Amino acid sequence: MIKNFFELFADLIYKQKCVVCGCSKNNEILCKNCLKTVQNLSPFAQKKIEGVNIFCAFKYDGTIKNLIQNFKFKKRRSAAIPCAALLYDYFIRVCKANNLNLNVENSIISCVPSHYLRVIKRGYCHTELISKEFSKLCGINADFKIIKKVKNTIPQYKVRANQKAKNVRGAFKISPNHAQDKTLILIDDIITTSATLFEVISNLQKNSYYNIICFTLAC
Repeated sequence: MIKNFFELFADLIYKQKCVVCGCSKNNEILCKNCLKTVQNLSPFAQKKIEGVNIFCAFKYDGTIKNLIQNFKFKKRRSAAIPCAALLYDYFIRVCKANNLNLNVENSIISCVPSHYLRVIKRGYCHTELISKEFSKLCGINADFKIIKKVKNTIPQYKVRANQKAKNVRGAFKISPNHAQDKTLILIDDIITTSATLFEVISNLQKNSYYNIICFTLAC
């Protein structure tokens, strides 16, 4: 908490630096020059997992890769804001392209969470921060009690592709009898082999969450 206080205090004194290039000229978390290099992927589902449409906003390279890596591994907490804004812009495109009308009252946002030990080490749950900012932009409430990570797995990027599914098996617990009647907007940062999302989605469905739509920042 002390560290966060001093970070906030420093932001009042010094200009905000771009998370990606470090430019402080325009006092922006993600500067206009870096933003120009970002291009959305198709607004149609890139994958299906257990019948659930998976929409991926960007390729995991260039500006997006730098943005996510600074956010996850270099404690640039403020990166949650541009991550959520970029995802929200893509979300609007997806809704228009697919004629999706997600009612604010009948929808709920949640995310693929980190284990509490990882949260302590990093200082925050990055997917939760993105989801909170995304919730502010779209007006749909977020609920982070639905999915809990109960197994402190090895980070997926450190695991061989053929071992990723085994690594996350049994890693998540779903809260029963909670918001099953709503459309669940599931948010994650990166999808690679789909092992994590498969584990989460299949467990959600086992607990009667059937109306799910998933958005990831990158793939």
